[in-house]
Amino acid sequence: MRTFVTSLAAATALCLVAAPAMAENKPLTPRQIYKTYGKGVVLVFGTAGSAQGSAGTGSIISADGQVLTNAHVVAKNGRPFKRVFVYLKPDKHRYKAIVVDMNKDLDLALLKIVKAPEDLTVINMVSPDDVEIGEPVVAIGHPETGGLWTLTTGSVSSLIKDFQGIKGKHVFQTEASVNRGNSGGPLLNAYGHLIGINTSISRKAADGLAITDI
Repeated sequence: MRTFVTSLAAATALCLVAAPAMAENKPLTPRQIYKTYGKGVVLVFGTAGSAQGSAGTGSIISADGQVLTNAHVVAKNGRPFKRVFVYLKPDKHRYKAIVVDMNKDLDLALLKIVKAPEDLTVINMVSPDDVEIGEPVVAIGHPETGGLWTLTTGSVSSLIKDFQGIKGKHVFQTEASVNRGNSGGPLLNAYGHLIGINTSISRKAADGLAITDI
């Protein structure tokens, strides 16, 4: 875990510094967030070599093409797929990517686009420690059987420390609609800043009863 955190810290230090203070900006509408930062969201596809594989979402976090996503999107049984590709909005042009580092416990992976194009849209990060319950959020991603680069809205409904007993895995619960395919995609605040990675959904409780949108 320490190695991954070091890699991620090195990759995102400038993102954190570059994100303007919230007090100096006006909140954006969901439409404005989508138009401004939608191109900073990528479709991620990992495969062992066949046509089948794993698909998800990622966020471009640096101008040189580093992408943050879920580990389970680009790996199986703890091992990265042989081939990883990212597709950019709006023309869905495909680029090869390499897995720089990953941590299966935190379910995070850092990718690097090979021969990344210039003028990438970068999604800046802010400290999740500043996020409060009730804060409006949007998610952008590629939900199963849904459209590509879809936008859903909601709010932060709960803060959970050490989720599932994993130290350092702090999560937000939100009722913004997400499904498989949204995995690895950004959860953005009203300023278009990255506050979290969409990681998991719950559809059934421990006793088998249905759960809606957790």
